[in-house]
Amino acid sequence: MKRKSVFTAALFAALDCLFCWMSWVGSVFVFTYLFVTEYSMIITANQNIPVMIAACVLFYGICGVYKSMWQYPGIGTVIRLAAAVLLASLSVYVSFRVRLGYWPNPGLGMMAFYFLLTMSAALRLFKRFRQILGLYLRRLSKTQKEPLQEPVRTILVGAGESAAAFLLNTSQQGPRQREILAVVDNDPNKHGYSLHGVRILGDDTKIPQLINRFDIREVVIAVPSMKNEDLRRIVRLAPASRCKVRVLSGLSADKAQDMLRDINIGDLLGRPEAAIDVENIGEWVRGKTVLVTGGGGSIGSELCRQLLRFDVGKVVIFDISENNAYNLKEELKLKFDHKGRYKVAVRIGSVQDEKRLDEVFREFKPAIVFHAAAYKHVPLMEECPRLALDNNVIGTLQTARCACRHGAGRFVMISTDKAVNPTNVMGATKRLAERLVLEMNGLGSTEFVCVRFGNVLDSNGSVVPLFKRQIEAGGPVTVTHPDIIRYFMTISEAARLVMEAGAMAEGGEVFILDMGLPVKITDLAENLIRMAGMIPGVDIHIEYTGLRPGEKLYEELLLNEEGIKKTLREKIFVVKPEILEGSMPIAEEVQKAMAGEGDMRSVLKRFVPEYTYNLEEHP
Repeated sequence: MKRKSVFTAALFAALDCLFCWMSWVGSVFVFTYLFVTEYSMIITANQNIPVMIAACVLFYGICGVYKSMWQYPGIGTVIRLAAAVLLASLSVYVSFRVRLGYWPNPGLGMMAFYFLLTMSAALRLFKRFRQILGLYLRRLSKTQKEPLQEPVRTILVGAGESAAAFLLNTSQQGPRQREILAVVDNDPNKHGYSLHGVRILGDDTKIPQLINRFDIREVVIAVPSMKNEDLRRIVRLAPASRCKVRVLSGLSADKAQDMLRDINIGDLLGRPEAAIDVENIGEWVRGKTVLVTGGGGSIGSELCRQLLRFDVGKVVIFDISENNAYNLKEELKLKFDHKGRYKVAVRIGSVQDEKRLDEVFREFKPAIVFHAAAYKHVPLMEECPRLALDNNVIGTLQTARCACRHGAGRFVMISTDKAVNPTNVMGATKRLAERLVLEMNGLGSTEFVCVRFGNVLDSNGSVVPLFKRQIEAGGPVTVTHPDIIRYFMTISEAARLVMEAGAMAEGGEVFILDMGLPVKITDLAENLIRMAGMIPGVDIHIEYTGLRPGEKLYEELLLNEEGIKKTLREKIFVVKPEILEGSMPIAEEVQKAMAGEGDMRSVLKRFVPEYTYNLEEHP
């Protein structure tokens, strides 16, 4: 691509030099035959060819003409070209004075200037003129063949190069044509000007007023660098009249419509997604067998998808749900088989079955274990704490012991922010599981670490799919409390950061993922309603049902006694918690409680002192 750009610039420079010579020779001919001018001027013009070449190359380069993107010309690029042509023409005019000993007619220089400017601009704009003509002809032919539909009345947010390119491409939309009626931009220096004939009518605070004024049906955001908070603000402004907000995700000379996408819930988080450290992860997993327990679940399945993008030896999906495991297997086969990256094995089983775990570990000898299998639904685990203890604590302990026995290099447990100062059984079991796993670090060659983060958007059992189903059913949307807040990240980002944390681990750490700003669940519900093109409180109502057993208004990612430290990655932090001694007594106490020899909540309280629960609800 770089060589092509250099070649194009060199070709344009050669043509500019030719145009300069043609402009001056042509101007001399005009003045020779129309006015009283000496024929020696023609000879002088040809003798000045080296000066013309030097002037073109020098001043066109200084003015940045060859660095301008003429696919999307703006006023700045035209000014740069005009300045370069003026300086080049002036320098050639002065060279005529030096050769002739007197100043030629000024009209000669002015004519050469206009000739050169016209030819240089035509060279650069020819492709764009041809595209516009082709688009117009295609549009004309389509309107003759297809029934005319009402155009989509649109406001464009942003007045940069992306917006300019989109404006030029909208005429190829076919029968469902788009009509851009206004542009808004937060740069006050652009207000009052036009972008390809469309007026820039102010900043984005004018959106509600313009929606009503022009009967707008879509708001297109053409600002690639827009921050999430600005996007959320525009989403709140736009749906006042049931209009849709879409994002221009890229540029294409032929398919502008394909570059538009709907707002997704990930766009409305408190911060952008973290970029992946490809080199670090790739070096860690290259050629290794990786076992993912709970591989058919939300986080587990995304870990499998991400792992197959690297040169991994094999991915072993271990899950109790045969349907989830089968569906993921077929999905991965479809995506990666043709790339030669489909290295997947599926084994059905439960982490509560130690014999089955031993069979799988003996068969594959995994070097890395991602332990994502767990019960996560808070109210259901409050109803049956025995299953939470069995799966989240004993199952984790048995998986960790198998990893140690069979020589796995690293064991990464997926934990949760609910493990911090837990008020529910699920959080307490995950906290106890953290302690058991970290206590095993150093007992063998396996390095044990935990990764703790908050809620994952669109994961199984999360609030977002529930809200979507309620909106599709016509409401109401149910929120437990008007002030409840949670931390969120997307599934793909969570999986990437888990892999990165695992790659940088040394053993015995708890890695904490930066979840950004907390999100009010009420705001999340309102945004989802707006994204569906409806108005909260008018089309869809929100009802508050009260906090459920074990539910907190807010979650934490860090205990008071833990000291957080930064890592080399911006979005990942690490703590070295204190470890309780003696995993066997803890496991034995839990197993006794499960056998009915003790109260399960009191056992959790004994080994997780920060665990609190309502004695009235659970005497």
